[in-house]
Amino acid sequence: MIGRTLAHYEIIGKLGQGGMGEVYRARDTKLDRDVAIKILPAFLARDPERLGRFKREAKAVAGLNHPHIVTLYSVERDGDHHFITMELVEGRTLSELIPKDGIPFDRLLDFGISMADAVASAHRNNITHRDLKPDNIMVNDEGRLKVLDFGLAKFQQEVQPFEQQNTMAAATRAMTGEGKILGTPAYMSPEQAEGKPVDHRTDIFSLGVIFYQMATGRQPFHGDTQMSTLTALLRDDPAPISEVTPSIPGELSQVVHRCLQKDPDRRFQTAVELRDDLQEIRDHLSASLLAPTPSVDLAQTIKRPLLAIPAVIVLLALAAVVVWQVQRGTKARWARHEAIPEIQRLVDATPGTGGPGMWQAYRLGQEAERYIADDPLLADLRERYSDPATIHTDPPGARVYSRPYGAVEEEWQLLGTTPIDKLDYVKGLIALRVEHEGYETAHDIHWSRVYESEGPGYVFSQAGSLPKGMVWVASSSPAVGTGAYTGLHMPGLEHLPKQDPGSFYMDRYEVTNREYKGFVDAGGYEDPKYWKEPFERNGVKISFEDAIAGFLDRTQRPGPANWEVGDYPDGEDKYPVTGISWYEAAAYAEFSGKSLPTIYHWNRVAFPWAISDIVPVSNLNTTGPMAVGSTHGENRFGAYDLAGNAREWCYNESSRGGRFILGGGWNDPAYAFVDAYAQSPWDRSATNGFRCIRYEGTDSDRTVLESEIELPFRDLLNEPAVSDETFAMYLNQFKYDAAPFNAVVEETLEEEDYVREKIAFDAAYGGERMAAYLFLPRSGTPPYQTVVYFPGSGSVHSRSSKSLTLQTAA
Repeated sequence: MIGRTLAHYEIIGKLGQGGMGEVYRARDTKLDRDVAIKILPAFLARDPERLGRFKREAKAVAGLNHPHIVTLYSVERDGDHHFITMELVEGRTLSELIPKDGIPFDRLLDFGISMADAVASAHRNNITHRDLKPDNIMVNDEGRLKVLDFGLAKFQQEVQPFEQQNTMAAATRAMTGEGKILGTPAYMSPEQAEGKPVDHRTDIFSLGVIFYQMATGRQPFHGDTQMSTLTALLRDDPAPISEVTPSIPGELSQVVHRCLQKDPDRRFQTAVELRDDLQEIRDHLSASLLAPTPSVDLAQTIKRPLLAIPAVIVLLALAAVVVWQVQRGTKARWARHEAIPEIQRLVDATPGTGGPGMWQAYRLGQEAERYIADDPLLADLRERYSDPATIHTDPPGARVYSRPYGAVEEEWQLLGTTPIDKLDYVKGLIALRVEHEGYETAHDIHWSRVYESEGPGYVFSQAGSLPKGMVWVASSSPAVGTGAYTGLHMPGLEHLPKQDPGSFYMDRYEVTNREYKGFVDAGGYEDPKYWKEPFERNGVKISFEDAIAGFLDRTQRPGPANWEVGDYPDGEDKYPVTGISWYEAAAYAEFSGKSLPTIYHWNRVAFPWAISDIVPVSNLNTTGPMAVGSTHGENRFGAYDLAGNAREWCYNESSRGGRFILGGGWNDPAYAFVDAYAQSPWDRSATNGFRCIRYEGTDSDRTVLESEIELPFRDLLNEPAVSDETFAMYLNQFKYDAAPFNAVVEETLEEEDYVREKIAFDAAYGGERMAAYLFLPRSGTPPYQTVVYFPGSGSVHSRSSKSLTLQTAA
């Protein structure tokens, strides 16, 4: 391959070879930089399914942004060669750097903390390495560590479950499938070697093996053959590090021993926990281990004890000062020459809404401030990665915990005890858990830039007082500190004045099939007392009997449109009920002693300000609904999935007709989360669902909240006409070269009153084809009057042309 060119990469030399392909140094001729290229093996490239999975996972890995993870640039193809491009790290592998008696303790801790932090970052992004070993860890010429091949080893570990086979036979097959060693036996976790399902804790075991090798110079599980190595891995416990290398503190030996537990439940449960333990060991022990021992003449001390003892004390004090100054100087240099550039890179690469990069920048900045708190460049960067957090509670004295939004695998970190006033904290969206003894724990999401100056506040409810399946939403009055949330953040509704929806309860999740089945089984479709909203279609009132006759399932039984025989599909009891009209949603709310939320209630909890963070972890633009509570799409106050999964009916009418149904559904585009969309209250589309609220206190304030929403309307027919000269200037922008349309009738649909034709024709640019729908009346005589209708943005909610119909006048 050396000397060849793949795409725009010139192959310069070979760097290595493994079970997952050969690695070369190459020159990127477009960006004028050297990169590493890994050419995938033929067995992977020939299998479309495995190659497709590889590409999808590679895209996820490419999103990792960590100073100790090698950056993956792209997945590319040139002819029969599939390859990936990565950051080129100059240096040596960790296996080349470990001497036979182990590496120095201080360097071991530095390497260990860096590795654990890198692995923790990957785990936060749901990526498990599964092939951590010294050969996959590079140390550059400056001593900085980089972990290679994150996530790529998932294909190396595609072993089958062997529950019915002998354990050793299963392990043998895992190693030797297709004649290749899939994984590295000496660094596998026991569950991985046995072919059992693995999770992120397999990486923690592998880290323990690497730490053991760094500390002792030898592997904890070793045999003359691969099979004997696996036998040792599955059967034996290695000698404690402190016995092999007595100079290693017992604290580190205990950490490694916990990593190497054969039962995953007995290991560290997160890499964050492992990293923090290593950091604590370094903080507590490095000074004493690295400090020089002053030279003291004991004979002279005995002869002159009164003078010698003070002298020894002075010498020890001076030595401690010297060590402290040296260490602090080293840390200050690290902060200025390594931490600040990395913080700069992270904040430059992270969008203003925050994310993992901002959390990394914040944590790195907190560490750097310990040594260069007054550095002006760090102060400037602090403005970019942190915001003041102010949190009050009623009563005060609550413990506030936080973690990155959507990172459910992260441990909660104590932020402080209320009241918290203008504490510098990470910028962007964060999740909060607020605890107070004797009260219900409050959950929330916090984005400082949209809070008013007094900050968010929480009025607790007594423990055990919440209705089942509901969350508590306190009044948004300024006294509580959440007034900024009362404005509507939906295009088309920003003109509406702020409204305080008061205190209320809201369903944590959408109403499920199982919950709605209770309404059906209780005769909800037969009892008029639940159907309090008047039925009306096109201004004509409809009787209860006539209305109910249209609310049938696929088998003509009362129930949602997508049910059969009065019941939901098997296995979908926890799915949101869908195929529901607004009238059915309102009747269920009455049946359950609740109400449909107004757009103000919905908006207050949905938190559409954070669309860029909430949508990626929600069920939007996918192939189907999901069980409630199965996404990480958390909204305010502990409610979930107001973005996506099912569209949610709200109470309010629109001045343009219909009732609002907000949040978008599983088959809607991402921006549907903030779309102020309304549709006919009779509509029973497959994505239409709902959740309920329960008012707290009197109903006297409902009138404004439940009123019809007046949408802005510009009557273009009454706009003053422009001059012919001005119109000609605009018209000139739409002059295209005259060319044939090449029109083709692709589809004909015959209805009772009209015939609909789908006609495809050439667009005026780009070699594209367009589609138009022609509606021709069955009655009447040509020529017909032409009416041109171009749908607006609401057409995105019609996912198929089959939903296009024509309403004819009587």
